Amino acid sequence: MASDPGAATSILQLRIALSGLSPPVWRRVLVPEHLTLGQLHNVIQVVMGWADEHLHTFSIRGRRYGEAHEGVLQFSTAANELPLTAFRLREHEGFVYVYDFNAWWRHEIRVERRRLRQHPGRLPRCVAGCGPCPPEDMGGIESYMEARDERSEYEFLDWLESLREEPIVLEDLRAEVDGWLTWLDRRFDRQIVNDRLREIEG
Repeated sequence: MASDPGAATSILQLRIALSGLSPPVWRRVLVPEHLTLGQLHNVIQVVMGWADEHLHTFSIRGRRYGEAHEGVLQFSTAANELPLTAFRLREHEGFVYVYDFNAWWRHEIRVERRRLRQHPGRLPRCVAGCGPCPPEDMGGIESYMEARDERSEYEFLDWLESLREEPIVLEDLRAEVDGWLTWLDRRFDRQIVNDRLREIEG
């Protein structure tokens, strides 16, 4: 998927924002315009932090695009066959990506800029972002927000304080500590994201 660093490439700067969350969760990525929707799906999975365990669909100008699966919703066109160039997306134009039809994680994608650059470096590339992605199988925004509040830093401090009330057996706390770390150590790290993007095979 990575573009040839020496070739002239039409580049799209996309802002991908996960709808309905506060504080906001978003990423800014540079992608070659010849990327297919199937490849863009892979990029979104990496930059947002999903694990590609569920179905997805794109909605562009009133039509849905995604991979067809036996026995489930059928889409208008196979995503893997459509490059972004087919849509001739304009600057500031937006479209939607939905991941996990049960949780309905809706991503608003906007074309911030289009540019032609002789030496763009390795693409795709994440250039900015904010906020951790919800874990898989959270059941949607409301369930995630409730779980996040229950595992806030303040609740963690209360939990630590409660440990002073009785003798501690560290081995018995291992699972609970792992659970806290899952929620507390979830910062967005652009370097890690770009390292994972380099692993995507084109």
